[in-house]
Amino acid sequence: MGVGAFVTARANADFSVPLPLAVILGMAGAVIASLAIGLPALRIRGLALAITTLAFAFAASRWLFVQPWLVPQVSGIPLRDRTLFGFDIAQSRELIIPVGVVCVAVVALTHRLGSGTIGRSLRMVAHDEEVASAYGISVPAHKLLAFCYAAACAGLAGAFTVISIGRVGPPAFPVNRAVLYLSAVLLGGPGPVFASLRAAAGFAAFPVLFRGLGRFIDLIGPLAILAVVIASPAGLNGLDRSLHDAVSRRRRHRKVARTDPQGGTS
Repeated sequence: MGVGAFVTARANADFSVPLPLAVILGMAGAVIASLAIGLPALRIRGLALAITTLAFAFAASRWLFVQPWLVPQVSGIPLRDRTLFGFDIAQSRELIIPVGVVCVAVVALTHRLGSGTIGRSLRMVAHDEEVASAYGISVPAHKLLAFCYAAACAGLAGAFTVISIGRVGPPAFPVNRAVLYLSAVLLGGPGPVFASLRAAAGFAAFPVLFRGLGRFIDLIGPLAILAVVIASPAGLNGLDRSLHDAVSRRRRHRKVARTDPQGGTS
């Protein structure tokens, strides 16, 4: 996400690249950076993969985002353009329109991929790589596809982050923010992307509703991870499935209760 933001800002501010094209370059930069994790991920998984991604986050915030060739100004990189597709990015009421359209498009594309053949193949790779290979699925290709698609989405989010604030500097992407985003995914759980959206919306609303917590707001992400691990490892999607199953069983029980053993109704 940070790479997407800085590449977008540099392309627009220093090379006069139009903002829409700069956003695409930011997404491409994020995809290229993701290969630093994606290539090692071909051989590792589980806890080792989680540590690798966390190490990359620390390296990015402590080293990459302070390099002069990426961030030449300590105070941040200001954008040159002030409009995006004719919308004034300095006005929140106007900026929310392109942001909303892009958000809906990304969610729709993600849902379509997840419910299609690619999604089924990705889930099989995540469940058992040997079985996936036996069915003729290229495990390395699907792993890299997952990393590249996720990086493109993160780069797009980073680009719109810098667009929303007008400039970007190294403090804009601390590691604790990565933990918060990861918490939204874990709280959503495996399954449809809409559960993660609900979790993310909750995390976004919580600091606004509980401003009095101050610095303790940063504890939301870690506490959410603990809550998911303890209460519902499958997250909100798991709770939705459990609720649906409970309602279905209750309806079947009521239907049976209204029917006598001979098949008539009581």
